[in-house]
Amino acid sequence: MSTLIAVLELDLHALSAESRRRYPAIKDGADHAILKLRSLSSPSEISQNEDILRIFFMACEVKAPKLSVIGLSSLQKLISHGAVASAALKEILSILKEHADMIGESWPSWRSSWECEGGG
Repeated sequence: MSTLIAVLELDLHALSAESRRRYPAIKDGADHAILKLRSLSSPSEISQNEDILRIFFMACEVKAPKLSVIGLSSLQKLISHGAVASAALKEILSILKEHADMIGESWPSWRSSWECEGGG
């Protein structure tokens, strides 16, 4: 088993555990993706399996911070290992933009409190 596959399996287990009560569809999807992942052996095989990528998209879409962090981190790992089909890049960019916009909306309040504490 490659290191990427082992790390992704850990991420999927974390998604399954974090989503157990509030997001049963993500839990089920993560459990299903773990089984799929175990049958794959290379990044190119992962890139051709939409189920694995889809669960990380779902984790980002629910706007739960813990799930989003796992989802975004996993997408980064997939991209850095060339395990994403080029057809999926548009959706990944959309997810990244959406999360950047959410951070941008909270930036002024964060910055103001940081400056008040002597940070800026």
